[in-house]
Amino acid sequence: MAGALAGASLAAPASAATTTAASAQHTATTTQAAAKPQSPLYTRIVWNKAVRRGGTITYSVKSTNQGEWATDVAGLFAKLPRGASKIRVVSRSKAFCEVSGRDLFCLYDTLNSGRSASLKVKVWLKRSTRGTAVAEFGHFSIDVPAGVDITNEEELNKLDIQNQINWKTFKTRIVR
Repeated sequence: MAGALAGASLAAPASAATTTAASAQHTATTTQAAAKPQSPLYTRIVWNKAVRRGGTITYSVKSTNQGEWATDVAGLFAKLPRGASKIRVVSRSKAFCEVSGRDLFCLYDTLNSGRSASLKVKVWLKRSTRGTAVAEFGHFSIDVPAGVDITNEEELNKLDIQNQINWKTFKTRIVR
């Protein structure tokens, strides 16, 4: 199922926008804006504000269902920074994640009202990486109409997931 979901039907364009660094921590929040689902997500991301060359950036993500209904299909996309030598999801709860190159795709288990899913992503940078590392995260929560088979790629395309992703960028300064 993950291959079909992470395939062309869900591949959303993402432009690198921000990143963070190592010593100080910074938080940001995003909320679902498009087509008001019955089970909107509130996503909180904590990341490093600055990091040394060759260091690691850790993104801690927690998504909470703020609606009154359980989620049908909910998850997270990410375009991680350039200059990464290794990317790993080091911990996760209630989520299935897949990394391909610099792209991350996570699909959450069904989240009942008020419940959360969390994950931690670690990005190891090359020693040659300079400047600012930029990552972009986007989450989605989609209400699937009755009778739609979410394992069928053709029916998934009809849900128009790409237009329901709320993107946010995160910057990390790379210091000497």
